[in-house]
Amino acid sequence: MKIPAPKNYEITLEHTADKSPAWFVRVYRKWFLFRRRVSSDWFLDPDQAKVFANQLASDLNSESGIRNIASRKLGWVLHRAPR
Repeated sequence: MKIPAPKNYEITLEHTADKSPAWFVRVYRKWFLFRRRVSSDWFLDPDQAKVFANQLASDLNSESGIRNIASRKLGWVLHRAPR
């Protein structure tokens, strides 16, 4: 399943029930006929995966979105915690 993303990016939500119970959220950067994977995350709950994918899409709409995604630590941390 594809999640709506900005023009140069593609977000996919994949589930392979025969191999594992995990849901994969992957972000690709598109260039001409090619695409390069920027990030890949997995979840055991489909609702969490959808929420995460939608959060990624909203972050990619901002100017610093791809830098935040590429430089984040492991785990579900995209936004800075309020101080």
